[in-house]
Amino acid sequence: MRATNEQEYERLQIEGDSFWSPYKLDVERIIHSKAFRRYTDKTQVVYLVENDHLTHRSLHVQLVSSFARGLSEYLGLNVHLVEAIALGHDVGHPPFGHEGEGYLSELSQEMGLGAFSHAHQSCRLFREIEPLNLTLATQDGFLCHDGGMRGRLCEPLRDKSWKEHFQECKERTIEPEKDFRPKTLEGALVKMCDTISYLGKDIEDAIALGIIERTDLPKTMLGTNNAEILERAGRDLIEQSREQEYIALSEELFAALKTLRAFNFERIYNYSAFKVESSKIRSSYYYLFEKLLEDFEKRGESSHLWSHFLHSRTEQYLKETKSTQKVVDFIAGMTDSYFVSTFQKLIVPQKIHLSQS
Repeated sequence: MRATNEQEYERLQIEGDSFWSPYKLDVERIIHSKAFRRYTDKTQVVYLVENDHLTHRSLHVQLVSSFARGLSEYLGLNVHLVEAIALGHDVGHPPFGHEGEGYLSELSQEMGLGAFSHAHQSCRLFREIEPLNLTLATQDGFLCHDGGMRGRLCEPLRDKSWKEHFQECKERTIEPEKDFRPKTLEGALVKMCDTISYLGKDIEDAIALGIIERTDLPKTMLGTNNAEILERAGRDLIEQSREQEYIALSEELFAALKTLRAFNFERIYNYSAFKVESSKIRSSYYYLFEKLLEDFEKRGESSHLWSHFLHSRTEQYLKETKSTQKVVDFIAGMTDSYFVSTFQKLIVPQKIHLSQS
C-alpha cells in the first residue's frame, strides 16, 4: 500500500516554501477558513429541531476525520491528506442538508447553471469563492467523497491531472450523482469512512429523539450501536485493505452496511415529521433567490448581495461569474439560521419606525 508522497503535491498557483508539509498546510488553511466556521450551524440530518446533542456538519466532519485518521495510521497512509479531505469535504452543503441541496439544484438548473452538487461546490468554494490554493489531491478528495456505497472496493486513479479534475467537475453539473474514483488511497479511505461514520451516529440521534428504538434495528454483523458499528467496520476495512492498492470492505460487511443504510432511509431520513416544513423551505429558496437577484440587478453595489457577500470576493470571481451563480453561491454558503434571518429581513414585512419631529 503506497501512501501519497508529500513531495508529489500539485497546486494551481506556485507558492514559496512553508514550514508545514503540503497536506498539513491544506489542513491549516481549511480549519482557519470562514467556510469551516459556518459548519457549526449547518444541518446534518435533523433541521429546525432544538436539541443541543444532535449532529451538525461541524461534528460530522470531525467524526469522519477522527475515524479515517485512525484507520490511515494502521494502513500507513498520509494522515494529513486524510484529515484535509475529511475536514473540508462538506463545506459546499447549503442550508437544510440534502433536502436544501435538492431545492438549490432545481433552481440552478432552471437558471441554466447545471445541477448543484455539494461535492462540486466544496471544490468551487475553496478555489473560487474563498480561494485557498489547496492541492489537487485534497480538491479531488472533496469531489469524489460521496458514493461510498456504490461498491465495496475503491481503487484510486493515481494519474489524474488538474485537467481531468476540472472535467469531472463539469460532469457533476450534468450528472450530480455520478460516482468518481479518487486520485489517492487517502481519498478512497475518506469516501468509505464518510458513510460508515454517519450511519451509526444518525441512529443514535434518532434513538435520542424517540423516532426509533434500538430493538427496531435490523440484526446484522455490525451490532446495534455506533461504537460497535465503527469498531467492526474499521477492523474489516483494515483486514481487507492492508497491503493492497485499494480500500475495501468484505462482501459480508458491505451487505450489512447496505441493510443498515436502507433502514436509515426508511425510518430516519424519510421520517414524515422531519418533512412538515419542506414546502416552506422549498418556497423560501425560490423567494430568496428571486429577491436577491432582483435587488442586485437593480442596485448593484448597494444591494444586499454585494454588501453581505460580493464585496469581499476576488476581482476574477466578480468578473467571470454570472449573476445567477453569485446568488446560488451566496445561498449555498448560508447556515440554516442565517438563511431564515435573511429571508425574514428581505421578504417578511418589518415594523416601520418613523422619526419624531
